[in-house]
Amino acid sequence: MQEVRERPMRSGKPVQFSVLRVPFFLEPDYDTSEDFQETNRERLLRKWSGAAGFAAQKRRHGLKERGREVGIEHFDLDR
Repeated sequence: MQEVRERPMRSGKPVQFSVLRVPFFLEPDYDTSEDFQETNRERLLRKWSGAAGFAAQKRRHGLKERGREVGIEHFDLDR
């Protein structure tokens, strides 16, 4: 989150957001400590049991295609 605020993808248009951390039923071992950090990619790989499961989920949901429909050309899961 700090990197996104400090180096926005669109110069002059920083993003501001808040995060409410809530353990999910599908992630019973979710770390709720304040010092815990992980990228979205790390979370999704863990959630879908690795790269193959995550790739299958992306195909099922058509996330890239749906993103492009609303003007999101690139998802950076490591930000």
